[in-house]
Amino acid sequence: MTERQAVHYGQVEIIPGIKCDVYVLNDDSPVMSERGLAKLLEIRHRALQGMATTGLPKTVKPFINNDFSMATTLVKVTAKNSPYQGRSIVVYSSTVVSTIIRAYAMAIGHNALQKNQMHIGRKCVLLLAALADTALYAVMKDACGLPINLRKTAQKSYTNIIELMKESGLKCSVNEKIAIKTDITDYLDIPLSTLNSFLGKRRNEIEPIRLDRETIKNLGSKASRMNGYSMEDVGTIALGMDSVVGIGLKEQMFGSISSLAKLDTKGEIEWQQVLMEIFAGFSFHHNYMIGKYKVDFYVKELNLVLECNGYDCHDSYDEKLEAEREQLIDKKHRVVRFHHLVGLKALINGILHAQVGDVVRLYDVEHFGNVQSLGNLN
Repeated sequence: MTERQAVHYGQVEIIPGIKCDVYVLNDDSPVMSERGLAKLLEIRHRALQGMATTGLPKTVKPFINNDFSMATTLVKVTAKNSPYQGRSIVVYSSTVVSTIIRAYAMAIGHNALQKNQMHIGRKCVLLLAALADTALYAVMKDACGLPINLRKTAQKSYTNIIELMKESGLKCSVNEKIAIKTDITDYLDIPLSTLNSFLGKRRNEIEPIRLDRETIKNLGSKASRMNGYSMEDVGTIALGMDSVVGIGLKEQMFGSISSLAKLDTKGEIEWQQVLMEIFAGFSFHHNYMIGKYKVDFYVKELNLVLECNGYDCHDSYDEKLEAEREQLIDKKHRVVRFHHLVGLKALINGILHAQVGDVVRLYDVEHFGNVQSLGNLN
């Protein structure tokens, strides 16, 4: 049997800032590298490797055919322009990649994903929208005998975000083309710590622009060093965050995806805005890591964890993992777990009663009076 070889190499950049290695094999099959797929879907490389052994998560399995297999394919890279020439790498066929994207998109549409999987589902919804536009564009232009620029078209939905951001209030301090961190935090209405955390996780995708001393001086800053960010990278940041502004941009670009998100996710985003005002002046964090677990909100000075849950109140979560999670978090912090429709007064009362090791649970919304939208809580 002839050894499968990766004879052609390139990079696909459907999402600006996320470049994925792709190859064409000696049997003319297009494939994506394992690391490329992990970057595209924002899945940890090790987690993707685990899926190849155990299969996709059980929350996604109902949305794929029973005969689907994630079995890995090992190929030798012979493409001269590849940085991995001469090495053997793991790749996935275009069919496997499209099946995974479609499965996660279907799963989020049926409210089947767990909270730590939601970002993958939303990413897949956006990818499906962009790729569907690309396919339709290609078919129509091909029918007319006109040349097709697929890469440019695939990026179009994402690059359009630049105009949307300008129209919705983004101001760039450097030549109206380069944004500094203050521009980004003001536009997205997020704390600097949230932005720094995001940039730290995307350091391989978002490349800061080192500003020269003259530019820094013209900005009125006395800092010795300062970075700027291109409009494309600001777009990547906006689309990658579940801030109120970011979700609004996604809805303008791809239609309403809020109907595809769980109700507790939407509520969590609304509560973020309210809690940021309540805890102004404190070290307030959203999606904060405590050990290996992520909590919805954390106030450092108060040792306070706030978990915003939806109608299922975590009933769909793995009981064993939840028990381990609670043992680490609940016994060392003041914890309030609340339904996203509970009133603000009830939540504040719960916070005042919270003690280390004794979790306050606010799920019975009827007991706390009228169910209100967060817009009416102030």
